[in-house]
Amino acid sequence: MSEFTGRLATSFALRDTAGKLHQLEDYRGRWLLLVFHRHLF
Repeated sequence: MSEFTGRLATSFALRDTAGKLHQLEDYRGRWLLLVFHRHLF
């Protein structure tokens, strides 16, 4: 397992494609899957 497993995530906020701001704290206590991928243009 990674040394990061079980540790708290760093707080951050991102906007969705509609412009709505989502903060990590908004999902506290709920399961959340984050997927990051790189776009090549």
